[in-house]
Amino acid sequence: MDIISLQSKTENLSLEELFGVTGAVRNIIVISAYIDTKSIEQLTTFLASNADARTKPTFKIFIDKSSSRFFSNRKAKIELLERQKEILKHFSSDSGIFLVQFGKLFHSKIYLVEGNKNGKLLLGSMNLTQKGINENEEILLVDDFNIGGRAISNKLSKWVKEYSGKLKNKSVSVDDNIKGRYPGCIRQLLLNGSIYYELKEHNPFRFKLNLPEGTIKQQADIDRLLESSVTDTISIETLISEIVDGIGKELPNPKNIKAFWKKYCIETCFGFWNPDSWNEELISTLNSRVEQRKPYYDALLSIIRENSSDIKLSFIDLCERIQAYLHNNKIFDWKYGNIEKAKKAWDQWYDNLLSKLENEKYYNRLISGISSVPSPDVWNDPLSSEEYEDSFFESIIYHWSKEYSRETSNVIAQAISRNIDDYGLSEEDRMDIDILKNAVDSWLAENPKRSIVEFYDND
Repeated sequence: MDIISLQSKTENLSLEELFGVTGAVRNIIVISAYIDTKSIEQLTTFLASNADARTKPTFKIFIDKSSSRFFSNRKAKIELLERQKEILKHFSSDSGIFLVQFGKLFHSKIYLVEGNKNGKLLLGSMNLTQKGINENEEILLVDDFNIGGRAISNKLSKWVKEYSGKLKNKSVSVDDNIKGRYPGCIRQLLLNGSIYYELKEHNPFRFKLNLPEGTIKQQADIDRLLESSVTDTISIETLISEIVDGIGKELPNPKNIKAFWKKYCIETCFGFWNPDSWNEELISTLNSRVEQRKPYYDALLSIIRENSSDIKLSFIDLCERIQAYLHNNKIFDWKYGNIEKAKKAWDQWYDNLLSKLENEKYYNRLISGISSVPSPDVWNDPLSSEEYEDSFFESIIYHWSKEYSRETSNVIAQAISRNIDDYGLSEEDRMDIDILKNAVDSWLAENPKRSIVEFYDND
């Protein structure tokens, strides 16, 4: 029996070193809280090439149901279904990938491989992920043992088989027909959603002038094209639309659309959480926002493409006027007082701007002003998970403290309020995060075929 540190090796351990046994493979059990599909694919290929040709061996993988994102992410579902298909092709019919719902967090990690004569047991911190195998520092207790011998690993292997049987009773097998959209705990509720946030990135249409420090607050006095409310930049939109000192091109009025997308979200410490069950409504609202904002951006992009020389000339004229102003005030160290440097910097910035705008993904994100990421799985970290859950419930309480019967009210808060009505919580109880958490947790456990963020007719 050995203890190994994966990163103490000069090279990454191969799958053969980790999971290889003498002779043909007959039984494999993988218990890993987290997985990635690339690692499953690699392990499946390796084990299939070393399987007992006389009979199909058994290959079972147990992973945390919530962390799998099988029910909350279409891409993850498709990839897991593909891996399941490959496993059943090469291994026995009772093999497969099993999604475990065991408490709030299924975090076990142990691996058992059995061949005709010997077996291997791995116990430690390693998940079946590329990072776990190739990048992270992981500690593993590894033992090669003879099948049927008296070594302690024989007893442990028996225990692993019994444990996996218990896990199977608390699992669902990956299958295209299973219905598991309804969460059984707060963690899975939050993972069955996405985080939306308003873009805070630098305005791509503004060129940084790098004015001398003492003159930045005087921008409006330096030139009529400069704005006192915006520090040290010139907007290409100003150069385009100004008739006297710009190129005098007309742009559509930019619409500041108040699309009420946040009513389908709950604000958390990570951003605005939107559950899968309300995602279509949110996307529809954002699409309406994009449709109304797009004409402005399309017109702007067209002008930028077709009038590069005129816009550049307008910018250079501005630089010359700024330089004249600075010289009159005995300031001689402005970077773009050198017109050749100004031209070069402008060309680089302009080309970079066009490259961004012609990137479809970037352009659509710019028009929308909203972006999204999967809900983070932070339950490995007690502090982060507590902060995430608390911020979620604080927002629910905030919405309840307001009148939410109007059209713009928050539908998530309304649905949760209606669904926990049967618990008879007082107004004071509803304002207590711990009491509210317990009520929601109880509702999720007692209603396995319902979603707490959806509305139901009275039974």
